[in-house]
Amino acid sequence: MIEIGDYVALMHPVSNKPLKKGIVIKSKDDDFVVKWTSYDKFYFLDPFHKEIEDLNRRYLLTEMSYNRDKFDRSIEILSKASKNEMG
Repeated sequence: MIEIGDYVALMHPVSNKPLKKGIVIKSKDDDFVVKWTSYDKFYFLDPFHKEIEDLNRRYLLTEMSYNRDKFDRSIEILSKASKNEMG
């Protein structure tokens, strides 16, 4: 189960490579929120145009809420938060 502090990735459905990586900053029974911290710059065309890089940074690195029953199953846990460190 995805919990606060987990490091997660939104995976590409075909190549199974991480498109975005982030940290779960809120976790409730029904939903969780991810603060996206990085993204695959080549997949999102950053190297080709400065304008695209600015838009990607603005819109891809946001906080997103996911309903546990309906969220995209391509989100995978890369690293679990340690229970001891989180309290």
